[in-house]
Amino acid sequence: MQLFGKNGMTELRERVYVQTDKHLYLAGEPILLKLLTTDAELIPITFSKIAYVELANDTIAQLQIKVELTNGTGSGRMLLPADLPTGYYRLIAYTQYMRNEGVDIFFEKNIAVLNTFQSGYQPAETEPMEMEHHSTSAVESSVGTISLQPDKTTYTTRTRGELILGGLPENIHTLSVSIAGKEFIPVAESNVSLFQKNMTKKANAFSGNFLPEYEGHIVTGKIIDNQTGEMGVDEGFLTAGIAFHTGDGIRFFLGQKSGRGDVRFFTSAVSGTKEIATVVYNTEEKYRLDIQSSFITRYAPKQMSALHIDSAYYGQLLARSVALQVFRYFLGNSFENQNVPEPHFKMEPTWSYLLDEYTRFTTMREVFIEFITGARFRSDAGKQKLQVLAERGNRLEYGTMPLVLLDGVPVADHDAIFNYNPLFVKQINIYYGPFIMGGYPFDGIVELFTYRRLHQDLNLNSSTQILAYEGPQLPYRFDAPDYSNEKNRNSRIPDTRHTLLWNPDVKTDGKISIRLPFDTSNLQGEFQATVEGITKDGEIIFATSFFKVH
Repeated sequence: MQLFGKNGMTELRERVYVQTDKHLYLAGEPILLKLLTTDAELIPITFSKIAYVELANDTIAQLQIKVELTNGTGSGRMLLPADLPTGYYRLIAYTQYMRNEGVDIFFEKNIAVLNTFQSGYQPAETEPMEMEHHSTSAVESSVGTISLQPDKTTYTTRTRGELILGGLPENIHTLSVSIAGKEFIPVAESNVSLFQKNMTKKANAFSGNFLPEYEGHIVTGKIIDNQTGEMGVDEGFLTAGIAFHTGDGIRFFLGQKSGRGDVRFFTSAVSGTKEIATVVYNTEEKYRLDIQSSFITRYAPKQMSALHIDSAYYGQLLARSVALQVFRYFLGNSFENQNVPEPHFKMEPTWSYLLDEYTRFTTMREVFIEFITGARFRSDAGKQKLQVLAERGNRLEYGTMPLVLLDGVPVADHDAIFNYNPLFVKQINIYYGPFIMGGYPFDGIVELFTYRRLHQDLNLNSSTQILAYEGPQLPYRFDAPDYSNEKNRNSRIPDTRHTLLWNPDVKTDGKISIRLPFDTSNLQGEFQATVEGITKDGEIIFATSFFKVH
């Protein structure tokens, strides 16, 4: 595949920029992320649908997430472990398409992490120094002066305020706004210089080895010989599939072999951490499919500075640490707001059977013989094979290659279904074929659902594996109380948010000036508001402002 760029470049060059709600985090806090993609000339593009973000120490990634991109932008959340050591970390982001130029053009910036449970960080005996007060400010960019100011310079706790953004260009591509406690560790580079440095990195030679994910996440796997543990021979009859179990249905994809034992799955509408099943057909248990990581994981070593904290700020750190623990106690489940996609099969089944409406039999053979229409078991060389009716011209005939699923798990060994306890099964759906899925023909589909949908007691052969897989994150929803409501203001539930506002997708509707509401928490001190964005013609938007809460 050859994608043409501008200014005489043979290939399209893609760049990623990452905005965060702040730069200093406590272990246990989430990093809130906004990603945007441009070409090498800083012009926004809508090409890749998936971005990869890794938080690494000097060499090894400690955390990894995938973020779904829509129209060249996306947002996500990276939750820092409570035992992550204090230090500076490398936040690295890229797309698979960018890997064709090598890691030199990846986005990278430093993030500071403090672990207040480690020794050496105890509250100081003296009061911390008063932090220097900053008045509201505006930063000038090449599109003019972008003003950002709160409607007040000082607020009380649990109060509704507004940010006033002025001087906005009409051709904004994307804009984000954050408010968080003022940081007392200086950032090595300003956001504007960081943006320009990362987005204008020199183009390297283009390999073309990595396919762009312009439709959705590409899952990669390798066919492995179960006896030797080595990569399997690329035998033409081997077919591999994966099924994502969403809890509300399944997504099933057939693989495309790209080399000796390599398989690619071009997925869509798959997000969040899901249980997946992998299967290799026509192997008699000789082969299995091992899913490969989509991340880099290990980078060239980079000298990271030691993170030193002035003892004057120990008291503030202790207060912030207690606030984080309180926040997680009362709102622990709010970190897990994932969206569940719709089922893969959008067509109606040819026949659907709720087994409780029929006589319950104790063997699956009896179930299929007595009342299942259009599907049957047949013995073949001592093994049971399921057959489903498929259209052949003007008539229906039983085919020999159905897709069989139990709670979303592909079952290549039909003996496992034949010997399965039907009293676990709530529903059976039959789809007459033929179907083409992932370029592979199936004569029909037999879909079984248990009551618990946990495929309990399913005996799978070694050609099928079940594992957890972390798919791309959908946009993260930031929740905050509404203190324009008196009942909320008087609530006894503690509000210890350190990040007061995170809006990674501000809608301006072409207006030059807008007002954004926010609500202060129980925390007192100085807070910093930041607006970042880019116009459709590649001009940077950036401004900061400060206010106090007492």
